This record gives sequence, structure tokens and C-alpha cells, in this order.
Amino acid sequence: MKMFEQKRASDRTHRQRSAFTLIEMMVVVALVGILIGGVFRLLNAAGEGAKRGETIERMQRIENALSGFYAAYGSYPPVEQHGSPDPFVEEAPDGTTSPVSSLEAENANRAAACQPMSFEFPPMQALDDYIATRFQSQGILSPNRNPGIFTQSEKWPQMKLYRYGVVSFLVPRYDAIGDFTLDPSNQYEPRPIDTKLAPNEGLYKNHKQWTNYNPARKAKAEREACARWLPNLQRIVFGGRKLLGVQTGTPNTDNDAVFSPAYTKGGNKYVLRMMTIRDAWGNDFYYHSAPPYQSYRLWSAGPDGVTFPADYPLQQLNTSDRKTVSGWIKDDIARPSR
Repeated sequence: MKMFEQKRASDRTHRQRSAFTLIEMMVVVALVGILIGGVFRLLNAAGEGAKRGETIERMQRIENALSGFYAAYGSYPPVEQHGSPDPFVEEAPDGTTSPVSSLEAENANRAAACQPMSFEFPPMQALDDYIATRFQSQGILSPNRNPGIFTQSEKWPQMKLYRYGVVSFLVPRYDAIGDFTLDPSNQYEPRPIDTKLAPNEGLYKNHKQWTNYNPARKAKAEREACARWLPNLQRIVFGGRKLLGVQTGTPNTDNDAVFSPAYTKGGNKYVLRMMTIRDAWGNDFYYHSAPPYQSYRLWSAGPDGVTFPADYPLQQLNTSDRKTVSGWIKDDIARPSR
């Protein structure tokens, strides 16, 4: 009997030890889960920190180029508005606007980018077949295939064919769109070396937006000026190419053709070549400079990709909208205005 009681006591002790061991295992699993979660948070924070550092480094290099531009021309890039700067309007693809009653992130971002970073320009004719093949399923063409549709009668609000953002002032424009040499009979007029290495003349020479923004540009003088600051843009221009001996293209797009979002005209869709500079989260930088272009602001929308126009008076917003905007811009990355 005594031995039987001792065995039962031993069994109870064994079960108690087993139960205690199970609790210990649950505690260990919980602790491991907490540690893993902490590690992931640390890794995520480290990743975001690296992106922030990379974004600031790119901004510094853009600022160096802008300083070079100012030294050469006495002003910062006089980027024209390519859309409405009002965050309380909605803008259609044809440039027409309509008021909206509530503040929306999409309209705020569009308004903040009304002085764009990107340069969108006619593609070389050598890319026409590539564009047709790449976008065949979407029915998208090169505008070189139908230059007559873009006539001089088109006006800016209805037909913003080209985009003259900050990058268009920092790269040698004619070299960017094709390979050109100077016509010895007219030093102000570039002449394509090869037809395939230039856009269709009917596309860019007969379109007022192009001619108005390229009035008798001295290509040689432009090259000489750009050569001073172009090294700052090495490998940070999305859609860039080798210009004046400097590889401006980002490592993943070296000399690759990057195209703008497709736009519709005359029932067809078209794309342009594009060069722009983006932050580490893949969003274009934002730029604001008002006439006489003696100062500017350059910034990134940060991790959330949402921002607000730099020049919009926040005191005009109601309390609710100010709170919303504060949430949008709290992670923006901006250096002191220049």
C-alpha cells in the first residue's frame, strides 16, 4: 500500500513537472515572437533610415546642380506651371479643372508638382518600333507616327504635350532627346546627325510648346554650361543616359528608355521619353520657385508619398484640413530653402 501511494505521488509530481514544462515552452515561444517582432521593427527602421539618407544625398546633389545653374544664368530654373497649383481643384487629362469640396491627397500631390521635376520630350525615331512592340497590347504609339495631330493651334491648357521640369534645365536638352551636331550655316540651329537619332521634325518643329520653350537655343553654350554641374547628376536621373561623358542614368536604367504615362489624343494613346529624379521611395522630388526665381524649395514627400503645395497659405485651411495636411507633411524631407 505504501509503495502504491509513493507511485501515485511520483505520478502527480511527474504530471506537475510536465505541466510546468509546457508553460515554460509557451513563455519561450512568446519571448521568441517578441524578439522576432523587435528585430523586424529594427530592420524596418534601419531600411527607412537608409532610404532617408539616400534621399537627402540625392537632394544635396540636385542642390549642387541648381547652384551651378544659378551661377551661370543668375536665377534658379524658371519652371513653368504644368497644371493647377490649387489643391482644391481636380484636373482632367485635357488640362481643364473643376473645384472639389474636400481635400484629397491626389489633388494635393498634383498641385505640389505643378512645377514638375520631370522632363518629357519627343522620343527618337529609332525607338518607334520598340514602343509599338512594348505597348502593343495597350494600343500605345510613338507620337512620331502621327505628328500631324499635334498642330500649332493647340493651346497649353488643352494639350500639354511636353513637360519642362527641373531636369530639362539641368541637362543639355538637344543631347538628351537625340544626337545632334551644329549646322555650320546656322550656329543657333541643331541638325540631327541621323534621322533615326532624332524625333520627327514635324512633331517638334511645328509645335508651339516646343518652339516657345526652345527659342534659338545656343546648343554649344548650353553644353558648356551643363558640363559644369552635370557630374552632380551621375546615376541619379531615372531614364537618363550618357550625356557629355557623364552616365546620368540610375544603375537599374542605364541608357534604358523610360516613358511617361500614356496620354490620349485623337483617339490614340501616345508616350514621350522621360527623365526625372526620384527619392529613395520611387517618387519624384518636388520643386517650387516663384518669379524672379531667386530662391527655391526642394523636398521629398517621404515614406508615405503624400505632400502639400509649398506655397499654399495654411492659415486659409479650416481646422480639420490643417490637421490632415499636418499628417501628410510630417514625414516630408526638406532641406532649408535656398
